[in-house]
Amino acid sequence: MRHILIADDHNIVAEGIRNILQSHFDADVSIVNTLAQCDTSLQERHVDLLLLDIGMPDGNALDSLPQWKSRFPNTRVVILSCYAEAAVIVRAKSAGANGYVLKDSSSDQLLSVINRTCSSDSTTFNMCQRAEDALSGGDDEQAILLTPREREVLALIVSGLPIKQVADKLGLSFETVHSYTKILRAKLQVNNSAALVRKAIEQKLV
Repeated sequence: MRHILIADDHNIVAEGIRNILQSHFDADVSIVNTLAQCDTSLQERHVDLLLLDIGMPDGNALDSLPQWKSRFPNTRVVILSCYAEAAVIVRAKSAGANGYVLKDSSSDQLLSVINRTCSSDSTTFNMCQRAEDALSGGDDEQAILLTPREREVLALIVSGLPIKQVADKLGLSFETVHSYTKILRAKLQVNNSAALVRKAIEQKLV
């Protein structure tokens, strides 16, 4: 029996995906809500397919993915994300993901990407249609899209507030804001906070 692991901190989303998978595959489908739980599950048993959200409570999953792919090379990984930006998709591919599906995709698109990714001869990076469209649009930096919450976090960072004060001001945990900063760095393709602030200002994102 195939073992599928869903790593997503939104239980309603994860449970909906599990129901879809169990109705189409002879599979044992587990759900975890943090990167730490995901790491433990990968160690405890062989996982054939990992469906992985990017923004997790304890960090950015794309930071952990290269190590997981090195330790568990036979586990296929499909990113489940709400981010349709080319920069994020490219980073996911570079980190070792085998596929990329946006969360607003149809169940048919999700199943199609999974089937292609899990096929024995699959060596390509499989995507849903909207992810393919995002990549075909090129690397236009002006097309960076941020959620309203990401813009709030970014604006406060640009204003000079440290992460703890950003968290206090928005009523979020330190870990959640830290995760947002990692996602923002991934979207803007920068490696540190100073570069994040500089590019945010250059691109007029705040």
